[in-house]
Amino acid sequence: MSVIKKALPLSTPLALLLGCSQSPAPDPLDGVTLYVAKDILTLDKSQPRAQAVAVHEGKILEAGEAQTLQQRYQEMPGFTLDDRFAEQILTPGFVDPHLHLWLSTLLISQEFITPADWQLPWGDAKGVTTEEAFWQRLAEVEASHPVGEPLFVWGYHQYFHGKSISRDKLNALSEDRPVIVWHRSFHELFFNDAATDYMGWTEADWTGEGYAYKQMDWERGHLFENGGLHHFNTILEKLIESGLFARGAARTVEYLRAGGITSAVDPGIVLPPDVLKMLNGMLEQSGLPMDVWLIPAGNATYMEAEYDAAKGKAAAEALAGDPALSTQHIRWLPKSVKLFSDGAMYSQLMMMKDGYTDGHEGEWLQYPDQLLDSWRPYWEDGYLTVIHANGDYGFEVAVDHLETLQAETPRQDHRTSYHHLGFTDLVDIERAQDMDANFSVNPYYVHILGERYGEVGIGRDRAATMSRGRSFLDVGGVLSYHSDAPMAPARPLSLMWAAVSRQGLSGKTLGPEEKVTPEEALYAVTLGAAYASRLEHEVGSIEPGKLANFAVLDDHPFEVAPERLNKIRVAATVHRGEVHETEGFAGFVINDANLTLARLMNRVDAFQGRGDLCGLSRDWQQRLQY
Repeated sequence: MSVIKKALPLSTPLALLLGCSQSPAPDPLDGVTLYVAKDILTLDKSQPRAQAVAVHEGKILEAGEAQTLQQRYQEMPGFTLDDRFAEQILTPGFVDPHLHLWLSTLLISQEFITPADWQLPWGDAKGVTTEEAFWQRLAEVEASHPVGEPLFVWGYHQYFHGKSISRDKLNALSEDRPVIVWHRSFHELFFNDAATDYMGWTEADWTGEGYAYKQMDWERGHLFENGGLHHFNTILEKLIESGLFARGAARTVEYLRAGGITSAVDPGIVLPPDVLKMLNGMLEQSGLPMDVWLIPAGNATYMEAEYDAAKGKAAAEALAGDPALSTQHIRWLPKSVKLFSDGAMYSQLMMMKDGYTDGHEGEWLQYPDQLLDSWRPYWEDGYLTVIHANGDYGFEVAVDHLETLQAETPRQDHRTSYHHLGFTDLVDIERAQDMDANFSVNPYYVHILGERYGEVGIGRDRAATMSRGRSFLDVGGVLSYHSDAPMAPARPLSLMWAAVSRQGLSGKTLGPEEKVTPEEALYAVTLGAAYASRLEHEVGSIEPGKLANFAVLDDHPFEVAPERLNKIRVAATVHRGEVHETEGFAGFVINDANLTLARLMNRVDAFQGRGDLCGLSRDWQQRLQY
């Protein structure tokens, strides 16, 4: 690598190849950096390829031929020619329009035992897909875990790992150590006796009136859906107390950094303000090399307001308007809200038009009438709305509601964004496109779930077309890809690979008619993703005036074999003009000072009525009594 200040001619072969330009010289600028690369994929229609990009004060001046740009800027004061990427490929910095920093922070410090492989900066986790392999791996992890420490494990999935998990079986694994197994969906947890003792629970805490208590099974040690949310504050307290929350913040930054993401949206914030403030501080202290936009969970504030839509909107606006909850790199996406249709994809709780082959039923996260009611005041106020929808019936209902709102109060460029879209009918896709909605898909569902769901619950024909791609493009839709991390790896190149190859866990292709090209997939993790969040004027392409955000790749995504897209290494990111290498990143050091910060929420005033964590418990109890 060489970084050369002031003027130094490029090598003669490069100069001969690239030629020159007669464009007028710009006004003098102090501190221009010219990044040179083997190829630059700009996603700028007027100039899709370049060999260099000029950057000043964190923004792009222009992209073009290397010699031309060097001649234009090299006499300016503080000019730097940076050719460290001369043998690599630059793309726009990746944009993930739907990931969860807070959720990643909770889970990423735990032991991973999941159906699919995970490539992690601190060590890869090999996927296990059978019941026997799950219990063998869990026993190995428990045996090697430090004595006296609770064991949190994430990734169990009943359709791969069997349905035998229970309090008794976890007791057999360890009678003394608290063992907590978190479902791959995040919507379910299992505890042994030591774990419920560790949490301070008795059977009375899991017994009562109301919807949440119906989703608690003391005998099996199983909390699910609203039952888990009811006790979430206690679990969060233990994660903070143990230091796992602090380690999770550091690992989250390191993990996202290694994937090439420079912009992300975290929709559906439900953390209490004090915890969110602490998390944001930890992420910033860890050197967060990206911009994150937050979106409040409108369903939560709607329930808190006892289903008064106007009051629910006011509560969401109060949360997003609190300046203490924004930092240098983390802030709220203006006039945006997330609402919900049907249940979790990983738990097979989607609402399906033709039901499930085994006879079980899906769930609504917001009943259809509540979704419409809660959405209306945001729509009338010009909000961008992200709608969580997984099943084809859940999507149909959400599209029906858009038709209703558009008929009541017509809007242009409303930018309604349907997210996840595990199963969709073509007729509903076309209806949504006719109203200028856009579509953000999690393509990793195909890889992890496609084959198994073809055998259980869904059937091969429907499973083959899960997470469509081509169908959205064929109707002229704007398509983006998101990870919903940690529901899929926060690796845009892996999302591209899943969408281009549509390979199941066995390597078999599912629904080849829904494949997209590498070019279309790159658009979906850059400019398409930016469009979905009304950020296309700031990020998503390498164009003058936009933020100087780039991903630096070792291989060319349009030239490698499609099955190798997920093997491309992200060597570095450039965020607002600053280079961040993806290797050798130490992250957030867990020292005494930082552990004090991590234990902030354990202070007496935070848990004895003046802080938000106890308030969170009360809030969830109020929300779930219906």
